[in-house]
Amino acid sequence: MRQEFTGIHHTAFATQDIKSTVRFWRDLLGARLVYAYGRPGYRQYFFQISGKNRISFFAWDNVQPVPLRRHGEPVEGPFIFDHISIGVADLEVLWDLMARLDAAGFPCSDVVDHGCFYSIYSYDPNGIPIEFSTDVPNQDLYWNPVMKDAANDSEFLTRPNPFPGIWPNPEPIEEDDRITVPGEGVENFQNIERKEPNTDCKSKHLKVKQIMTTDVHTVRSGDSVQNVAKALCKKRISGMPVLDDNDQLVGIISEKDILEAIYPGYAELRKHPDMDQDFCAIEENYADVLQMTVDQLMVKTIYTVGPHDSAIKAAMQMDIHKIQRLPVVDEQVRLLGFVSRGDIHRAIFKQHLTL
Repeated sequence: MRQEFTGIHHTAFATQDIKSTVRFWRDLLGARLVYAYGRPGYRQYFFQISGKNRISFFAWDNVQPVPLRRHGEPVEGPFIFDHISIGVADLEVLWDLMARLDAAGFPCSDVVDHGCFYSIYSYDPNGIPIEFSTDVPNQDLYWNPVMKDAANDSEFLTRPNPFPGIWPNPEPIEEDDRITVPGEGVENFQNIERKEPNTDCKSKHLKVKQIMTTDVHTVRSGDSVQNVAKALCKKRISGMPVLDDNDQLVGIISEKDILEAIYPGYAELRKHPDMDQDFCAIEENYADVLQMTVDQLMVKTIYTVGPHDSAIKAAMQMDIHKIQRLPVVDEQVRLLGFVSRGDIHRAIFKQHLTL
């Protein structure tokens, strides 16, 4: 089974002073406030960290800030949380964050070299210990894990790959048992009014429909991966949108998805733990992967844009989600075309060149 973790969706903390929390995370650190809801006695605010990763705060009147303590300092008694570390792009970002925290009067450590990553340490207004970290270039712990636990006396604790047979194999949840129940906040999204698309052709703002590519090669969810691989090679493209029998967009499949399927995932390593460095064995899996169907490998988390949306909005969406192109769909999620960063850049350049 392919596990599609996309990161930490959100962490949830608590604050007595939501105003100071918003000022710290949004106004000082620059995290965009993306969702705020509540009622007397129950409020929650979400800040975007990156992509779909968020940090959230409940506003509780009687909660108190925790006393400041060093990150990783041992404690006694019941305890559940030490600190949160937020990844940043590089060392320059760490220096910039240090300057901002210092200027605002928040304690901040020096840059600490941990060998495989650099970090600085601080606290938010609620006393939550925060670490900001960036990886040391060329230190790839995935392929070269480092095990230096001097207190360890068991191979079990320092084995990079999962031990097979530890947990029972799960039974899939039957369709009749797949029940969802309404939770906090669902009422906020039941009757959201859609804004009418701006179809004014006199607008100077570029619309996606003006620059999108409509000649798009597609596949069906039931097609074989082998046929997709042939099409990608023949047409010299890196990926294709996946449509269901109603011509609705249900996923994307790319060269990366096919290649990643032959990498030793957790399920495969439980069966064959000796494959972790046997690259020949991994490569031989390719024949088996080609016999799979598209719906087994496609990415189902899709970011889309509408034909009447601003081209700049599409570009910002690609930047947020770290992707190069977006499917363009109508209100029925039927595929209309694709728009890429290159399409937007060329269109804006051409527009200003002719002014």
